[in-house]
Amino acid sequence: MANRLKEDLVEAGKIGREPERRVEQYDHLEPERGVNRLACTEANRKLRDYAVMRMKEAGLEVKIDKIGNIFARKEGIKTSTGSIMCGSHLDSVPNGGQFDGCLGVFGAIEAIRRMTEDSFDNERPVEVVVFTGEEGPAFGMSLLGSSALVGKINMAEALGKNNTAGQTLDEALREINYKGDFTRTLEDVEYMVELHIEQGPVLHKENIPIGIVENIAGITWLMVTIKGEGNHAGTTPMKMRKDALVTASEIVSFVNRRANEIVDKLGSVTVGTVGKLNVFPNGTNSIPAKVEMGIDIRDVVKENMDSLKSEVVKFINGLGGKYGVDAEIQMPPLHFPTPLSAEVVNIIEQSAKQVGIQTKRMNSGAGHDSQNMAEKVKTGMIFVPSVNGISHSPMEWTEWEDIETGVHVLTQTLKNLSKT
Repeated sequence: MANRLKEDLVEAGKIGREPERRVEQYDHLEPERGVNRLACTEANRKLRDYAVMRMKEAGLEVKIDKIGNIFARKEGIKTSTGSIMCGSHLDSVPNGGQFDGCLGVFGAIEAIRRMTEDSFDNERPVEVVVFTGEEGPAFGMSLLGSSALVGKINMAEALGKNNTAGQTLDEALREINYKGDFTRTLEDVEYMVELHIEQGPVLHKENIPIGIVENIAGITWLMVTIKGEGNHAGTTPMKMRKDALVTASEIVSFVNRRANEIVDKLGSVTVGTVGKLNVFPNGTNSIPAKVEMGIDIRDVVKENMDSLKSEVVKFINGLGGKYGVDAEIQMPPLHFPTPLSAEVVNIIEQSAKQVGIQTKRMNSGAGHDSQNMAEKVKTGMIFVPSVNGISHSPMEWTEWEDIETGVHVLTQTLKNLSKT
């Protein structure tokens, strides 16, 4: 693969890693030491700066919109035709992996470099895009920048989102110097393509180098606060307790059990996860007074997703009398299951055949900015294998040869889309 793309991804992998170090192969990973680049943190700013530098070195014109999305444009021969966007995100989950999001951004920059070096005259403009806040932990909503871009959430509401420190997105963007001064529209955009690691085990297990995404699963979250009564663990009789964590444990078991039952009954791809638990006061000898929970439910069929969500809400509401607790449930805006463009899927498949690479059509269980973009423009996704199917973890890895294959297919796809 091109040494410069590997260098970009290794340099990106240093930023937000403590201690900062280069990771160039799988056996250099450490299970407890991933990257921390939550949206609008100092580490996120450093990586944005690095990406912008690379964009400008590639001869691209860089602009930043009001929500901090970055656009780097290579003009086309026919300025009247709609552009092709290509990119991903640069923020991470806490203690995350090296390639999630970054591959899509630096892979897009590399694809444009190769088009230029091939003296390829793209008819359509091509834009590298970096979306703000794709991951949800920083500001309590995933796909934040793309949601504002497509109008799913209005700009004022998006910029008013608070992080855990109480800082608004508007304030955080100004602090890292990525608060742009214009509102981007998609009226002049025809296509969107996102290169991404699979974040699942299918391609790695089946030894297939490229996945072509046909559907992206919908996502719904339930943010639950259970309020019980804190008390002494030694002096409070078992029958007189209002234990918030015991209540939460039933919810964890129910979500897991019902998701499995739905899969067994319907043969669906339904998943349900309790991925967040904050326990207060979190002392060994104290009865938990309060628990904050985050529940994640996904499916490519909206009815399945809605059904499990409704069952979970009903179950939670039924636990108050049993344990003497109160439960509050908040439901942030959901992301609907999204089919991607058949036209773009076919062009990606055609492009892979042109360069002699095997593909597999598949679904994505992870959410991506592409599912927002697909509501407005013709959108496709290219997956490359994740070693052992691991992602959102320090042990996330994709082999360099697979990255090269992905960028090879992406470059050919952009060339073909440019001529449509």
